[in-house]
Amino acid sequence: MIEKGNNKRFVIDMGWYLLGTFIPMGVGFIKTPIFTRYFTPEEYGYLGLITITFTYISIFIYSWLSSCLWRYYNAYKVKNDLKGLYTNMFFLFAIASLLLLVISGTWSVIAETGLVKKLILLSFIQFVFKELIGLYLIIVRLEGRVLKYNLVHTSRAIFSFVLLYVMTFVFHYRITSVLISAIAIDAIVLLVIILLGQEKIRIAMSALSKVILKQLLRFGSIGLVSNFFFLLITSSDRYIIALFTDISTVGIYNQVYNISQLSVVALVTVYFNTINPRLNKELEVNFKQANKFLSNYIFIFFLFGLPVVTWLSMFPREIAWILLGEEFRSGYSVMPYVFVSAYLYGLFLFIEVKFKFADKLKNIAIGVILASIINIILNFTLIPLYGYKWAAISTLFAYAIIIIYFFGQDSVGYFKEKTFSGPTLLFLVILGVEVIADHFIRKYYAVNLGLTFAEIIVFALIYFGLTYRYIRKLNIPI
Repeated sequence: MIEKGNNKRFVIDMGWYLLGTFIPMGVGFIKTPIFTRYFTPEEYGYLGLITITFTYISIFIYSWLSSCLWRYYNAYKVKNDLKGLYTNMFFLFAIASLLLLVISGTWSVIAETGLVKKLILLSFIQFVFKELIGLYLIIVRLEGRVLKYNLVHTSRAIFSFVLLYVMTFVFHYRITSVLISAIAIDAIVLLVIILLGQEKIRIAMSALSKVILKQLLRFGSIGLVSNFFFLLITSSDRYIIALFTDISTVGIYNQVYNISQLSVVALVTVYFNTINPRLNKELEVNFKQANKFLSNYIFIFFLFGLPVVTWLSMFPREIAWILLGEEFRSGYSVMPYVFVSAYLYGLFLFIEVKFKFADKLKNIAIGVILASIINIILNFTLIPLYGYKWAAISTLFAYAIIIIYFFGQDSVGYFKEKTFSGPTLLFLVILGVEVIADHFIRKYYAVNLGLTFAEIIVFALIYFGLTYRYIRKLNIPI
């Protein structure tokens, strides 16, 4: 075991991050049933495809910058040279934004409809603002300023929702209001950060350095490849669905996938927000002890994550009825596959972060490229034959390949220690019995929404009652 953990600090930080994530997640859940009853599947289809395309572009242009900031912040802080890091990163961000402007302008010119032109130009502005705020929030998180992170994160979600609601139902804007409301609020947030920010982010042209730029580009280039192919796994199926079906089907699948992924990814994000400051610091200054930290974190991820994903996967029809408009509820069957995929993504993050600090970026790229190629082949083969449900199944299969590949290379010792592997098997057995019990209950009895909630409560009491001894002995490093 590792040094004595600070469970109280973990619970407090986790609670703050949970609150800061619960509010935006709650806003997302409220938005979905409201606006899927107003905007059409076709509108969501156009917005979804354009947003995904910009996400692909941003992988090449922006995402590697955030990876560099996560990787090198503590190193430059120790050297007392954060100004050098900030200056060179801002220089690269400015060049990236100029390149995105050229791409967006060209795409807008050749677009055939006025709606698509507007969505492209608005998406450009939204992505620039969003990425810049995202980099700032990484610094906030690495400094452990939980309250400030929550304030920025939640205020953006709440005020953009309020503005979107007013634009839609008072001024009768259509789908473009989704982007305009986000842009307006992010512009205000950026202004506040510039005027009131306390992180002392100093930039000076004299701090531009070929050495730093080369270091950032080297690390980012390989990470860029893996990020791109990872995105292929999670979103290329929309293009293939559009190829073999229609834009409305893309809209249905995209909204169901997003709302399903949001719930699990939000919880994964909360957990990693809580542990990342300590974990990144340990990987930077005490890499030899990394396995001990990672094993403890993975154990907690299994203990609390497995039941949540299992219970969500057991009741997709009920979740769709609550959260989706009538035209979108037919996609409920993909939800369990998305829940599990999002959870496996969280499991992958443990190995990814270790490989990044061990300079094993090529290993990450190879695994993700292999899984993405298999995923695309499966999508082209199965979607035309069996429908869009198999897009979600193919994605889950790709995630499983990634997990097997990476944990086969480096399991961080987790599955070799009975201290961790034995209890994890117990968790799986308990949840497996609950899944079987639910199957027989629904086979012989009509279970309404109220009884479903009662069933979840009973299952939770059973699970946490049987695993309480492990919860009581938790030793959480933070």
